[in-house]
Formats: sequence, structure tokens, C-alpha cells
Amino acid sequence: MNTQQQPRASVFAIILKLSSEFTAQIARPGVGAAVVKATRVGQAPTVEELMTLGQTEEFARLFSERLGYLVRLQQAGILRAAGPFESLKEGMYLCNATDEREARRVLEEDPLYKAGFIENDFSVHRWLIAI
Repeated sequence: MNTQQQPRASVFAIILKLSSEFTAQIARPGVGAAVVKATRVGQAPTVEELMTLGQTEEFARLFSERLGYLVRLQQAGILRAAGPFESLKEGMYLCNATDEREARRVLEEDPLYKAGFIENDFSVHRWLIAI
């Protein structure tokens, strides 16, 4: 009998800062609704759809890729929730991870983080769920 247990996942909150360009692109009318509609059925909005809402082609490609990445994390049981705060200047991910390093990787592998649309100044907090 193997007495070693797998590390238990905890919930981590990642608080992130969005670049001003990111904020301008997601603040366009209809973008939020398109994201919610598509992600509810487990997919990202298409690049073409995002461009019709006024996003630049470069950003729309990255944003669609990023939303696909987040949907895959959600389907894998890693990501619990993600989204911007009302000001659209900051956002938060809630994710299941075994440690802070694993939680940090969720953000660091985000295509928009890699492209510089999410600032390097972010924080990761283990959340002790009481209720």
C-alpha cells in the first residue's frame, strides 16, 4: 500500500494589472457580451467577431488565443473563474493549484501576459475558503 499522498490542490487568487491598451481593447462596446456568450459554450470568440467589435487584428488574435487558453484551463478543472474588475484596469484569476509556483504559471503562460498586455507586477495569494 502506497502511503504517499498527492499534494492537495488549494485555491489561489491571482490579482493582475492590465495595460492601458488591453483596457482600451476590452472596453469596446459588445466585447464583454461576446466573451461571456462564447465562453459559456466552452469556446473563445472568433478573431473576426472581435474585429467587428473594433479590436485591432493583432489584439483580437491574441485575445482569442488567450480566451481559448483560459477555457482549456477551466475545462481541465484548473481555472475556477477569471475576469476584469469593473474599472477594467485590473483582473483576477481564481485557480486550483498545489502551490504558488504552479498558480503563477497559470498567468505566466497566458498569451496576453507573454505579449506584455498584462503587467509583470501581479500578486498571488492562497485563498483560505471559509464558506
